[in-house]
Amino acid sequence: MSRFSSFDLSRSVARVSASTAMLALAAGLAGCGAVESWDKATADAWSVTYEVTVAGGSGDSLQDVSYLEAEKRGEDSTEVTEDSVATTDDAKKKASSIWSVESMVTAQKDASIAATPAQGGTATCRILLDGVKEIAAETGAPGERVQCEATTPAFKK
Repeated sequence: MSRFSSFDLSRSVARVSASTAMLALAAGLAGCGAVESWDKATADAWSVTYEVTVAGGSGDSLQDVSYLEAEKRGEDSTEVTEDSVATTDDAKKKASSIWSVESMVTAQKDASIAATPAQGGTATCRILLDGVKEIAAETGAPGERVQCEATTPAFKK
């Protein structure tokens, strides 16, 4: 005579079926996450140069600097803030200084830079794609905050 009744056997089959269904569901959900991760990892992203040039004024720094940057490809940009950053003499322009930073911004997402020069200084900001193509430029009033904003273009297919 068998040690298991038909009730025990059907209960065991039900447990195995439920476990199999849960495994299949988990694998399916992980598959969706894997596809999303792959899409983000292969998303088009630009190397963006944020640049601020200061003419005149006193001081060799910028205050209240903020810019947008994506931590990884395919992600939305988040704001990076600095209370103060040092500028260096601009070799291309006499009596001016410059600060720049390289960032990554996903294609078709916003890029932005803002900074405040020292009293009496006039700041000009620029956003460059791959360090070359200018997509935004602004010059502020003396001593006033300047801001550049643009949406990065899609890559040509």
